[in-house]
Amino acid sequence: MRLIELPPSKSLANRTLTALAVHGKPLPEPDQSWSDDMRAMHRVLNGDGDAGAAGTAFRFGMAYWAAMQGTSTDLKGSDRLLERPIDGLVEALRSMGGDLSKQNDGSWKIRGKKLSGGDVSIDASVSSQFISALYLIEPLMAKKLKLKLQGKVVSAPYIAMTQRVMLEREWPVESDWSAGIVWALRASCMVESVCLQGLGRRSIQGDSIWSNWGLALGFSASYEEQGLVIRGLPSRPKEDMHLDLRNCPDLAQPIAAAAVLMRRKVSLTGLETLNGKEIPRLDALKAAMKMLGITVESSSSTDLIFDSSQWKPKEEHLSVDPEDDHRMAFFWALIGLEQATEWMGEATVSKSYPHFWSDWNE
Repeated sequence: MRLIELPPSKSLANRTLTALAVHGKPLPEPDQSWSDDMRAMHRVLNGDGDAGAAGTAFRFGMAYWAAMQGTSTDLKGSDRLLERPIDGLVEALRSMGGDLSKQNDGSWKIRGKKLSGGDVSIDASVSSQFISALYLIEPLMAKKLKLKLQGKVVSAPYIAMTQRVMLEREWPVESDWSAGIVWALRASCMVESVCLQGLGRRSIQGDSIWSNWGLALGFSASYEEQGLVIRGLPSRPKEDMHLDLRNCPDLAQPIAAAAVLMRRKVSLTGLETLNGKEIPRLDALKAAMKMLGITVESSSSTDLIFDSSQWKPKEEHLSVDPEDDHRMAFFWALIGLEQATEWMGEATVSKSYPHFWSDWNE
């Protein structure tokens, strides 16, 4: 049985780094286990306003510097990052007295103020990170924050994670469950056994929900001394797959890839936030299905429905490019277990999992 040392959860790490900074605590120094997103968060909190492609660093950094009275910061990011949703967070910060100005190049000039806190309304249907960003800076506000969430809340477990981090601020953080599912699905498709070190029964990561889906995804899961042990079932499940991923949309790409390898009919719903990610992920998934010769049966922006029961790998190599999206890289890594591929952009996995390929190809 292979032992897999997963990277730290960047979702937990970035919240913890921000909470430490808000409380005036020294930040831990980066080491070789840190992902690009964690390094970006560290940079932004230390006053380097370039978030690169890291949406979490950009959103949490915007809130942090807006609440740091007497400071002036220029917050920048990649072209794609500057196109991603941010207006809801800006409006909420301005409603509390925040001074934020969008520049001609899409960056933001932020002058830190004492934010009022109190009653604040925010659209909860776009990104849970807007809400998390506000909760994280509450200790810097004049009054206790009373958020009024409007619309359907997406990725609610991430908000709960933020509230836990604010109370505990523990370092080092848990290993990454959203990376672990890639290994669990590989075990399903290849009938392997792996031990995912650092994953425990009492996790505060919402993506840990996948450990309850073993029967649907083709594995058994048990917590043992060294971590979570995943064993692929002797035969792949064949029944239609129906999963609502509204609370865990980051799991969509690897689940879709494994479903193709299992030759299943699939309905993944709750994907309304995917096109606002590092790339338009739902569109990218649909394009990937077309490359594989699989027809997507829905044009909706909230679901992915396809039938891969007749899928066969192509004889020729497929030229694949995750387009700077680490989760599409995980999609193609799984597909590559059966379909010969030629890669561009392998290094994009460093956004969340720097040593992925050395583990995967071992």
